[in-house]
Amino acid sequence: MKRTLSPVAPTAPRPKTTGEHGQTDFDAVADEYDESLPVHVMEHYIDKRTAFVREHVLSGSKILDVGCGTGVLAERLLHQGYDVTGADPFAAMLHHMAKRDSRLKTVHAPGQDLPFDDGTFDFTYCVAVMHHVADPQDVRDTLVEMCRVTRPGGMVLVWDHNPRNPYWPILMKRVPQDTGAERLVPEQEILDGLKAGNATPIEAKPLGMVPDFTPKILMAPVALLERIVEQIPVVNRLCAHNVILARKNV
Repeated sequence: MKRTLSPVAPTAPRPKTTGEHGQTDFDAVADEYDESLPVHVMEHYIDKRTAFVREHVLSGSKILDVGCGTGVLAERLLHQGYDVTGADPFAAMLHHMAKRDSRLKTVHAPGQDLPFDDGTFDFTYCVAVMHHVADPQDVRDTLVEMCRVTRPGGMVLVWDHNPRNPYWPILMKRVPQDTGAERLVPEQEILDGLKAGNATPIEAKPLGMVPDFTPKILMAPVALLERIVEQIPVVNRLCAHNVILARKNV
């Protein structure tokens, strides 16, 4: 059964909120969402995530973006030859996604209740979603649903904020999509949720270190430093994101 979110009165100057825990109403921030971070920083992470998907998923695969938002990454993957569907509980975000490319398929649904048959997709992923889902049971339900709609032998990817990174509390106070109701989800909780969905983690690593305040002129050296840090044990545990890839059990 599709979940209905109850409106909660907003607290200025934060954006409108929804849900019992005061999560962001993304319908209210959809028009400004893509401008919340500098374009060159966003492009860096879109390129990074696209490269990761291309490394692990065959072109032409049928993929699902859970919590797709305005579809920036979905559009990039579409242009890389993937068959992309985006699911999101906020219609205004999907409206922006649909305008990007008519070939992008959009479905209005929360991650906890995906309206697809078992094993529909070759690859299911979410990026920067779980910390907005926040509630532990909802996080687990979303992970289990992502696994359910993925075919046996297919893969599931979760790319989300790393609670060990000390910069997140600062950044999350500055962007319009964060209200303070978010929860940084530990890596182990994601691993446990994937296992509950009958998927076996095959890769789990911290990635990303480019902060939003990086000037465009310094992107190249900062990106190089990021790649170095990602390879250093212990130090890399402070990277910005936990990246977990799992394979649905056959």
